[in-house]
Amino acid sequence: MTRPPAKTRGTANRHSHARGFTLMEILVALVLLGFVLTLLTGGMRLGLRAKRAEAQLEAAAGELEAASRALRHLFARAEPGDPASPNAVFVGTEHTVSFVSKLRDGRDMPRETEVSLAVDGGRRLELRWRPHFRRWIAPPPPPSAKIVLEHVDRLDLSYWDLAAGRWATAWNGVEPPRLVRLRIVFSPGDRRHWPDIIVAPVRQAIRP
Repeated sequence: MTRPPAKTRGTANRHSHARGFTLMEILVALVLLGFVLTLLTGGMRLGLRAKRAEAQLEAAAGELEAASRALRHLFARAEPGDPASPNAVFVGTEHTVSFVSKLRDGRDMPRETEVSLAVDGGRRLELRWRPHFRRWIAPPPPPSAKIVLEHVDRLDLSYWDLAAGRWATAWNGVEPPRLVRLRIVFSPGDRRHWPDIIVAPVRQAIRP
């Protein structure tokens, strides 16, 4: 068998070496690939965290907006009592309030309802209500309750005293104040912020 010339064998070896990779080149490529994968993974995690934070903020904003609408509805429809009656209908302190408003019943008919608003021991803004009658023939039923907002540190209330021309921290009367201001203070560390709500009750007592 005839052996190829030496020059031909040398040329083939050089071509084979040019087509391959050294161990160092493979290691460098693997390190670079690891860096790229690390950057991609970190970017994906950051994007997912940002998406979750955005969803949480949108949910919180929607919750606050719904609560704001409900509270405005209640206070705007606060009902005055009978001017001839000595019984107060709208009773408010610095952190709690109770009054008569109009809510829709199961037949979607507005009816007078006793409502109260306060922060309970679990730091939840709680709304309580039950039907309102001028005179109860039987003992009144216990009120129903609904949590409006959670993680609430306190509820600050003030009432516009038209005669004095200033905000008062308490109200006790047959008719509601001209303005009611609500401030929700959330628990420490809670990033939610709620601007003050100022509502003007629509109806006032009819004086004889």
